[in-house]
Amino acid sequence: MRFSCKIKLNKGNGNILIPTDYRKYISSMIKEAFKLSGEDGETFLNEYFSSNKMKPYTFSVYFPIKEIKEDKFVLQDDNFLFNFSSSDYEFLMRIYNGLLKIKNGFELFNDQISVEKFNLQIKPDYTFKDKILFKTLSPFLVRDLKDGDYYLLPEGLLKDKKFKYAKESNKEEFIEALRKSIINLAQEYLKEKFDEKNEIAINILWETLKLSPVAHSSNKSKFSITLPSIRGCIEISAQSELLKLIYDAGIGARRSEGFGMLEVVK
Repeated sequence: MRFSCKIKLNKGNGNILIPTDYRKYISSMIKEAFKLSGEDGETFLNEYFSSNKMKPYTFSVYFPIKEIKEDKFVLQDDNFLFNFSSSDYEFLMRIYNGLLKIKNGFELFNDQISVEKFNLQIKPDYTFKDKILFKTLSPFLVRDLKDGDYYLLPEGLLKDKKFKYAKESNKEEFIEALRKSIINLAQEYLKEKFDEKNEIAINILWETLKLSPVAHSSNKSKFSITLPSIRGCIEISAQSELLKLIYDAGIGARRSEGFGMLEVVK
């Protein structure tokens, strides 16, 4: 389940500048929408964001970028596209309803916003089978199973680049870490079918993956890091329910921070 909306920045004349670590601002907008989604919105927000509880959603953003200056994107016009996807209907409807309430009064990137258009899609336009080729709408991260502070990259992707939190791995280790993250997602949100006693068959293939470094920071601190995320196409074979969950909730680590949103190629 997913929807997209065009968000307009109420900016006067002049260039619109977007910080390259924009995900934290979008995350703040999502939280505000949850808070305003109903009389129990603040309770709902606290329940899911007062701890590191797994969240069943992901998002991606498309900016019409004119050029990049230092740590800012210069936009061609005053709007951008926000995509939100969740495996939980309540999350989807809460952010949808919340955005309607904040559309004319929330400061995003130090500019007020208005929501121009919603395109709500409650169901995908296709039937999931047991093998899907996905393309990334937002890059994904694969957390190292041995040290959660690091993220894995298949051999050859890092080349001569250096990132503090990146670790090269062989193909088998990378696939196993990604597979484990999918299993954890299934055991959390498809408990009735996938539990710790059941062996979950997942096969992962790819032809081309590219390193896509992302500037990332937190609203709670001024600490900023560059995350070694990955873009490209990836083919996954698994039970149809599991593939639909990946499509709805995303793949890999930090999904609720704007990583791991996928679309179906075929």
